[in-house]
Amino acid sequence: MRIAHTAVAQFLSTLRELDAGPDAALMHGDRLSAACVRILPVDEATLALSMPGNRWEVLGAAGDTAARLADAEAATGEGPGPDAHTGGAPVRVPDFGSAVAAGRWPLLAHWDRLPESIGSICSIPLRLGAIRVGFLDLVGAGRVIREVEAYTDALQVADMIATLLLAAVTPPVNSGWDSTGTALGAWWEQPISAREIHQATGMVAVQLDSTLAVAYARLVGHAFATGRTLSETAGAVVARRLRIPADYDSGSGATEH
Repeated sequence: MRIAHTAVAQFLSTLRELDAGPDAALMHGDRLSAACVRILPVDEATLALSMPGNRWEVLGAAGDTAARLADAEAATGEGPGPDAHTGGAPVRVPDFGSAVAAGRWPLLAHWDRLPESIGSICSIPLRLGAIRVGFLDLVGAGRVIREVEAYTDALQVADMIATLLLAAVTPPVNSGWDSTGTALGAWWEQPISAREIHQATGMVAVQLDSTLAVAYARLVGHAFATGRTLSETAGAVVARRLRIPADYDSGSGATEH
């Protein structure tokens, strides 16, 4: 049994290298995604977390296409990632463009910022037993879809990511390292864009005197109507360049300056 060469061992070793190397400045979610790309036969990767109120939060990404896909999935609540999370099983899509064109995810089909050509995707739920954390999107994942060994490796890596995220909720008191020798750290640390989305949601809720769920829906609606990403829309709200009025019903109803 080649314990030293298992996908999980390689993944943990890669994380340690990223922690110590020039990529140490990357956000934690970005490092997790980068480690996936290094050891799995995929082009890009991204992680998203399930949040209260049927919301999604992008934790990190390695690759622009994966980042834009995750942003679209987070905004619309549709896609292979959310499907994997809801169904509790991996979703393998050999040709994402064809699946969207066939009407599998109608909201994604109208999301202007979605990359035109994504290709193959394998989305894996991040879960431990009945506890569901979110999902891992692997882009350019043809080999993961076709080859049993690559698919098994991807599942093992996803399980380890879920373990790291859940373990980081209550890290060891005496050390920042777990039994595998991997620094858990603040794996839940949010990228700036995610923090801005939280802040913008709160600002819109105050402006509209609404619940956070309604405010978040307004942010998503404006992003959808204007073709912006959710993070771009949130950034404009936080910078006070965008104000979404109470009678908002389309992208033109908001005021920008």
